[in-house]
Amino acid sequence: SHISATSTMKEEVDAFEANPDNHINSSAPNMDCIGGPLDVSFSMTVQNMLTLNTDNMTFTAMLEIDFKYSLSKFIELFEMNDVELDAGNFEFPYIICNMAESQIIRSNHFFRLADDEDVQPWQVSMYGSPKTTKRKLKPGQDDHVDLSKVIKCEKICMIGTFRYHSKYLHQPFDEIFAFFKIATDGRPGTESIKMFFHESDSSFVAFRKQIRDYAPIGDPIPLDIAMSHEYKNGGGPSYPRVYLVQRFRHQPFEDVVKFYTLPSLLPLLLFFTAKDGAGSYDSTVETIALSSGLILADVALLFVNKSPTMTFSEQSLLFNLAYLILGTVSCSAISMSQVESLSRVYNVCLYVFISLSIVLAGLMAIVHRVIAKRSNDAIAKYLNERNFDLLNDLE
Repeated sequence: SHISATSTMKEEVDAFEANPDNHINSSAPNMDCIGGPLDVSFSMTVQNMLTLNTDNMTFTAMLEIDFKYSLSKFIELFEMNDVELDAGNFEFPYIICNMAESQIIRSNHFFRLADDEDVQPWQVSMYGSPKTTKRKLKPGQDDHVDLSKVIKCEKICMIGTFRYHSKYLHQPFDEIFAFFKIATDGRPGTESIKMFFHESDSSFVAFRKQIRDYAPIGDPIPLDIAMSHEYKNGGGPSYPRVYLVQRFRHQPFEDVVKFYTLPSLLPLLLFFTAKDGAGSYDSTVETIALSSGLILADVALLFVNKSPTMTFSEQSLLFNLAYLILGTVSCSAISMSQVESLSRVYNVCLYVFISLSIVLAGLMAIVHRVIAKRSNDAIAKYLNERNFDLLNDLE
């Protein structure tokens, strides 16, 4: 298979609080994600979700990303035998594919030295005792160090703007799938890397908090996969990618009132205007003037919304515009009629329009909600199943 993924861990493990001198992690990753020429342990801490821009479909976050790998294997893979053994000279060749812009706040590079055994990257923590760390291995002084027992650790702290996945059409019942997508930069040798999520070194607390009017649904989903550029044909070298995905649901109350409830209630004013002066020329003029004002108000709301596509909110407004025009024509016809027997017909029309105005708006809101929920539930299902085609579309 071209995918190998870790299972989602529901609990965060922090064994280092109990023993601050301990830097060895006993939990093993998915064994399908290790065993390559260079195994890289990846962990992430989401410090804060700062802003959300629904127009550009981006969010801004502060995060820390960590990489841990065998120094000797890294030197062999990228032919860096002549490079001075300074931790700052060895940097993992990563990119964040959905990042629009970023600012690196700080970075930290050091070597973690094993005591008696050849410790693997997934057994080493970024945290713990500083007694087994070095910034630089000096010739002569550190010649006794076995490089196969040295784990290179690096931490990058940044503030970045990232694209998220969403269907704009579904507003105000839309959902956001905010994610981070970490990959290699594709240089020669990166096809030999296997990267896996080190969850016990990670923290996603800030990713579980509400941002603006979007509330998190469930826990973040960490994924690690190996992908081929020719995955559909089953050939070509594979490259590692790591994802962290969180689902957010829009709290739609304000928009439902604005785009569904109020537009469906405002046309009722026309019928009371017509009834008070049925058969009067002034009443007809007043009805048409009031209707024109309501139509302009709905049109203005369409322009203020400035959606790049026709959303469910705008569909509701357009429906109410058509309903308003129909109601205006009907009321005007009744008002201009000189036949007194039509007053009973007017009363029937009044109650029909009152009922339809509310019922149709309610039905439209329910239908839109169901359509959006089914679509978003399908995306969540594919994520839980590690569906490769969907992950490949998260750009």
